[in-house]
Amino acid sequence: MDVSLILGAVALVVVAWLAACAEAGLARISSFRAAEAVRSGRRGAEKLARVASDTTRYLNVALLVRVACEMAAAALVTYACLEAFPETWEALLVAIAVMVLVSYVAVGVSPRTIGRQHPLNTATAAAYVLVPLARIMGPIPQLLILIGNALTPGKGFRKGPSPPRPSCGPWSTSPSRSR
Repeated sequence: MDVSLILGAVALVVVAWLAACAEAGLARISSFRAAEAVRSGRRGAEKLARVASDTTRYLNVALLVRVACEMAAAALVTYACLEAFPETWEALLVAIAVMVLVSYVAVGVSPRTIGRQHPLNTATAAAYVLVPLARIMGPIPQLLILIGNALTPGKGFRKGPSPPRPSCGPWSTSPSRSR
């Protein structure tokens, strides 16, 4: 088995973990909370406020990075398994099992838990990466959203699907809040 393929897959999973963590943290940060961080002089709060003012754009960038890294990691693991196992079906079965487990635990559960538990820290750290990354990626996420909207029945969302906004107090009517 080629170690460089596995190391590459591990590196990609780490980046996907960070992107999933960013998604979870950003989904729980409101513009009000970001402005509060700016007022308190929190380090990185200016970037956080910029991201919070256009959450959907930055969430789409994080989503694209996460999905690209997960898919690339799966391809590398599959290729490594095809080299290591004599039968194609064995290689595919092992690659699928490994990547389902890794994707579910390492990219699904763990980073989302951290992002939800520490949204301000997670979103602030993510802002340092997402602001320049969004500039570099330019219109690519928006173009992919347009393609997705064209393939989706009904009226699509111009900026992409937005996450539910965090509740702003006891008067919130957010469906995620139970009374």
